[in-house]
Amino acid sequence: MIIASGFIWHSFLKQDPDAIVLCVESKEKSEAILRFGAIEAPLSNEGEFNQYLRHLDKAKHYYIYSKTGVKGELACRLMEEAGFNETINLDGGLINFKV
Repeated sequence: MIIASGFIWHSFLKQDPDAIVLCVESKEKSEAILRFGAIEAPLSNEGEFNQYLRHLDKAKHYYIYSKTGVKGELACRLMEEAGFNETINLDGGLINFKV
């Protein structure tokens, strides 16, 4: 897991042709903050999120964000535990995002 500032996270994302962006906020919140072509992957509870992970390619690069970065960091940890190689969390989440 990499935790990157907004500028670094966004720079990596723009240069990564294999990038997949996940918004891990709840369904209610994610609609308001979907950006960067993100896929909704709500981290409402760990069990549901782990079920969702079964459908993802572990070899891809995942750029994770949430509103404050807390859920993003948890999502990255869960993904690492599940065998994902490349997860990058947006440090401080969208509320602190500056490019």
